[in-house]
Amino acid sequence: MADPPSPKRPWYQTPAFCWALALIILAAIGWFDYASGYELHVFAFYFLPVWMTGWHVGLRSGIYMALLAAGTWFAADYISGHPYSSPGIAGWNALMELAACIVVAGIASVVRTQLRAQEKLNTELFETMAQIKRLEGLLPICAACKQIRNERGEWELMEKYITAHSEAQFSHSVCPECARQLYPQYLDEPGGK
Repeated sequence: MADPPSPKRPWYQTPAFCWALALIILAAIGWFDYASGYELHVFAFYFLPVWMTGWHVGLRSGIYMALLAAGTWFAADYISGHPYSSPGIAGWNALMELAACIVVAGIASVVRTQLRAQEKLNTELFETMAQIKRLEGLLPICAACKQIRNERGEWELMEKYITAHSEAQFSHSVCPECARQLYPQYLDEPGGK
């Protein structure tokens, strides 16, 4: 299946360009196959336009290119005068060429799809990792003043350390117990409770 057009895709990676280039390459391979005769095998070169189409355009286009490649190979083989003991052998060879090209198109398309999925997952992972800063391990903390010893061996306020090593933000308030101890004159309760 062809990928939808993307504004980020360069012109040389558009489906139309890939198809045009693949057809030119296929025509050149077919001509060379015909010109060199049936004794010189160029079977594997037919995979190039099939792979290119399957990779850049998609599986369906790769299968269409496999049909064209097998047909081109058969035509070059037939026109070059390759003698066969039976006409069925030429057909069988063309079917084998087609099957091999379809496998190449399928592998190219599946590998490209998996690579794109992996690239997407990697991008999401890196974005998530960039968003997450988390504290791990043991933190040396003073039992009296609650300051934390940092990597340089210096003691710093817990709020400063946690803010520097995580995404946490602090707002300060006073809990009810501390308010009773520190500010009993401001409490509405008689007797400071």
